[in-house]
Amino acid sequence: MHRKIHKDVKTSIILKKDLLEEIDRNNPFATRKEFLDQACRVYLKELKRRSIDEKLAVACKQAAMEDGAVNKEWESVDLEDWK
Repeated sequence: MHRKIHKDVKTSIILKKDLLEEIDRNNPFATRKEFLDQACRVYLKELKRRSIDEKLAVACKQAAMEDGAVNKEWESVDLEDWK
């Protein structure tokens, strides 16, 4: 069995003072690191969801266009049976 080893990587970022103060006031976690880890994960999840939604919207639009074309092809055949 293989286990993933999660290594932390130290990084340095510059934040606006007012943003950091707001984080500190509203941080429900024990550390800023935990807050930023969670915030990044939530944001990345949202980006993935948006990407999937956009792809789904394109696929639905294409399917609707294809359905319309097929319906148009068969419309005359269907109408003939009703005459």
